[in-house]
Amino acid sequence: MSNRGTSIRLGLAWKVTFAFGFVVLAALLAVSVLANQATAREVRGFLFRGEMTDSDEMAGALADYYRANGSWEGVNPLLAEPSPWRRMMRAMGLRGGPASDRMTEMMGRTSAEISLSDIEGRVIAGGLPRGLVLSSADLSGGTPIQVGQQIVGFLVVSHPSEATLAESLIGRLTRGLWLVAGLTALAAVVAGGMVVSGLLRPVRELTEASRALAGGDLSRRVPVRSQDEVGELSTAFNQMAENLQRAEQLRRDMTADIAHELRNPLAVLQANVEALADGVYPPSADNFAPVLDQARLLNRLVEDLRTLALADGGQLRLDRVACQLLALARRVLDGYGQQAEEAGVSLRLEGEAVEAWVDPMRVEQVLGNLLSNAIRHTGRGRAVRVRVGLDPTHDRAVLAVADEGEGISAEALPRVFDRFYRADPSRARAEGGTGLGLAIARRLVELQDGEIRVANRPEGGAEFTISFPAFNES
Repeated sequence: MSNRGTSIRLGLAWKVTFAFGFVVLAALLAVSVLANQATAREVRGFLFRGEMTDSDEMAGALADYYRANGSWEGVNPLLAEPSPWRRMMRAMGLRGGPASDRMTEMMGRTSAEISLSDIEGRVIAGGLPRGLVLSSADLSGGTPIQVGQQIVGFLVVSHPSEATLAESLIGRLTRGLWLVAGLTALAAVVAGGMVVSGLLRPVRELTEASRALAGGDLSRRVPVRSQDEVGELSTAFNQMAENLQRAEQLRRDMTADIAHELRNPLAVLQANVEALADGVYPPSADNFAPVLDQARLLNRLVEDLRTLALADGGQLRLDRVACQLLALARRVLDGYGQQAEEAGVSLRLEGEAVEAWVDPMRVEQVLGNLLSNAIRHTGRGRAVRVRVGLDPTHDRAVLAVADEGEGISAEALPRVFDRFYRADPSRARAEGGTGLGLAIARRLVELQDGEIRVANRPEGGAEFTISFPAFNES
């Protein structure tokens, strides 16, 4: 389930499939409906023009008209224009009933040429010329219109030959199908264009953003419009751009920090060497000592930078084994015993035997860095405590270093692991620190699947807590 709610994740392949399936179904539906209507219309006209309708019904309707009006006056427009049946109804004085319904249905669905003649065969109204006298053969092929026992006229339907009817039907159906096909194709093109435009929009945005990124604009981002593959690509692009921007900022900051860190020892070296070369200072051990100290500081700085670069690049070699952390901590404390004694600080170790899957040399390096910092920031007569234990809840081995110093300021606490960051720059530089110790410690811990945290203790001082995956033989 996505973390954006309960919305269903629909892949790009399914979206394309559904989109084109919709276009195909819409096209088939349109073809079916329109072709059916066109075919039905043309077949009805064909049947009527081929005298396949019931002329007796129309003759009956005309007889009702004659009966209602007493003459054929006014019937010609109705036969010539079969659409305005409401006027015919008014002229007939009809307001409904079987005759009007039949007349409306039949005349509304035909465009055949219909002629009306009197009993002598003279055309009164319809498609044939008015006054034309029809032959007895024409009248015998027509339908007599009878009112009561009297014949008042003849209904004559003119129709083309069967070949002409067939050609007409085929032509009309062909034109109708071409029209349907054209409309369907147009609808498919419009629908397909909308689908493709929607699919290509995020791709175009990604292309423009990629070009901007290649041109150096690392702040460019793209909107995430969906949760499909394109949405995942947009999210990955934004994350990549964010990482590149952060890396570029770190590179700039690190370059500036390195230049700043190198400037001071190099200036001291230059000043002392020039003084010795000019004879201002005699070449004695006391005068060479500051030069040696600055050279050692530069060497530590270069070594720390190398270690950090290898760790960041994943090229730092780690020899991980099942290590007993309590014994490791005891060895490190023994190594810092003299430094702690000179600073008037006591070192205390407490905890239980716990094994972790780590590189012992790198853990000693991290613990030594934390002990060195704790000793420097703990006043005389106070203690630095190292605690080793097990967090059974998370199956983690814990190694903690707590001092009784002044603690870390609130503004410095989130940045203590940043490279070259010092809460007290002048003091750290005077003591020979490079500002990289905690940054290196964090990277070494993270490379061993560990975690390092720092917090101020309620009773005073700071506590660094490291956790590693516990080693279980099973």
